[in-house]
Amino acid sequence: MEFLQSWISPPRADHVQIAKYIIIITSLFFVPYISVLFGSTLFSLGFSLRGKFEENSLFSRFSKDLVDTLYGNWGVALVLGILPLITLTISFSQILYGTDVNIAQYFIVTLFITFAAIVLTFLYRNSFEKRDDAYWRHIILGLLALGGLKTTLFAFASTITLVLFPERWALIHSIIPLTFSWSVVAKFSFLMMLSLAVTGAAILFFFFSWGGGRQGMDEQYREYVKKFGAGITLGLSIVSMLMFLWYLVTLPVMAKSYGMFLSAMVAVFVMLIVCIYAAALLRDSQLKHAGKVFILFIVFFLVVTVNDNIARENSLHYQNYKLDKINSEIVAKIEAESAEKSGATASVEMGKEIYNAKCIACHRFDQKLVGPAYNDVVPKYNGDIEKLKQFILNPVKVDPSFPMTMPNQMLKPFEAESAAMYLMDEVKKLQGN
Repeated sequence: MEFLQSWISPPRADHVQIAKYIIIITSLFFVPYISVLFGSTLFSLGFSLRGKFEENSLFSRFSKDLVDTLYGNWGVALVLGILPLITLTISFSQILYGTDVNIAQYFIVTLFITFAAIVLTFLYRNSFEKRDDAYWRHIILGLLALGGLKTTLFAFASTITLVLFPERWALIHSIIPLTFSWSVVAKFSFLMMLSLAVTGAAILFFFFSWGGGRQGMDEQYREYVKKFGAGITLGLSIVSMLMFLWYLVTLPVMAKSYGMFLSAMVAVFVMLIVCIYAAALLRDSQLKHAGKVFILFIVFFLVVTVNDNIARENSLHYQNYKLDKINSEIVAKIEAESAEKSGATASVEMGKEIYNAKCIACHRFDQKLVGPAYNDVVPKYNGDIEKLKQFILNPVKVDPSFPMTMPNQMLKPFEAESAAMYLMDEVKKLQGN
């Protein structure tokens, strides 16, 4: 799948920033949707088996109502399950441009697995029409759908986690990366438990709040569904918090920061509120908190996604530096072409104007101010105007005795060249005297 990489052009800084925002937004669509699909399929399959072997019509009814209420249609599957993965493929390819990892390959594999899993879930839902006549076919389809969704969660967890380990990129050649990494196991376990917890919240929301709730439920059935949804939400939310904390522990040191731990604390706080509301639902016959619980889960997904983004930014520190250089080259090329078309050229006179406007506040030729004296540093370039120009365009700390790194003055290439020409010309005159 190397051809996928060739579709991605060198990204500009604004494109990279947009890609990072898109990753947060699309993850907020994809992860909750696949989570609810997985949880509802698991519970539906379990209740279908209980209804058959315990000869309990309530369980059989709940099994069918789960998939009818929570699956959605093919349009929902396309918007929330398929398109987000395509978008994630492009976005991650942008932020990992020029690296040793072919991230597009792993997302395309996840996309194929997801598509197959969604097809199987809808086949499983359709099998309810002939469940009594072809019961074991119905069960096998449910197991296949469950396996496909579970594989989707694992492939997604491994691909997302891979980004946090730049040192391993060149060593991975498997279809699904980091299969035996503790971080992947922890992330996958967290997503599994979270899937069940959010499904409990989705049961409460879509059965009792959305559009006035599901119609035709008698009191016994209604009470059972409420207790099941609230109990699953409460119990699995607690387990999800533990899995989330385990995942944080397994992250590489480079990915951790105060910002990441702060967002993690916010996520745990939100989940604690979810637990309080779920407990209230269990002891209270009213369902006024059902909508709040589901909305809080969406907030939790958002905070966790932001947490992942912070960890990713920490791990991609050097990659971001490389992208900044690529952006500078692109901008320089665009501005050079623009300058060529406009007829603007570098000159000592223009360099003097730039020095008086931008440089003089921090630099003098014969004395140190905020920055070093030009008479001390400019001769080190040995008359190489291009080298000095590149430093002006992309300044870095050279002398640790100065507390600040020279800020980028956002000059155009011909302006930086003008400044370099003026500085070298002036130093040459002063030293000649």
